[in-house]
Amino acid sequence: VSRFCTDKTDGPPIPVNPLKDVYSANDQTGTGVIYDKKPFRMLLKAGKNYSWCLCGRSKNQPFCDGTHRDIFLKIKLRPIRFTVTETKNYWLCNCKQTLNRPFCDGTHKRQDIQEKRI
Repeated sequence: VSRFCTDKTDGPPIPVNPLKDVYSANDQTGTGVIYDKKPFRMLLKAGKNYSWCLCGRSKNQPFCDGTHRDIFLKIKLRPIRFTVTETKNYWLCNCKQTLNRPFCDGTHKRQDIQEKRI
């Protein structure tokens, strides 16, 4: 798990979302606004379904609170539904730029993301 916040590359493998092929929201090409420049560590329970905020506007980060439904914000991104196969701590992406949604893949360490004002 420490691999997501440091430059270590010999850490545990990055988890994958077992529901990735079930929900079409996983195929969205856009990324949301950067909510934070570091990931969020959270205990997730095996078999429970979660909705990760992709738009970056939720007040309940890293999870969706339905803000994307506000017609005045005109947000086209939808939450990513996911589950985990093992109950343990996971690093969830808060920069919303990960290529392994919803899990952190270290993308937040890119210079362009670190230089953004949030």
